Amino acid sequence: MAEALEETKNLKTVNVEKNTWVLEVPAEICRKEGFAEGTLVSLTFRNGGIQTSYIHPSKKAERSAERFIGKYGDFMKEMREIDG
Repeated sequence: MAEALEETKNLKTVNVEKNTWVLEVPAEICRKEGFAEGTLVSLTFRNGGIQTSYIHPSKKAERSAERFIGKYGDFMKEMREIDG
């Protein structure tokens, strides 16, 4: 059974999109599990269950995200406001 770690009581939500939550994996867990700090986990509710995947940080992904946000950020913000 996994032991509860003191620093993991508060999780940071990075994004919520319909049925998917993206959470930041706490630094304490990253160190314990050997993940790079900044690793994220996505939780998607689908077909009566939860699907998960890790999103490991990388310079290539960071540059790609910056380009995407630069190009589509305003559009995504408008769509989020419309979709409510």
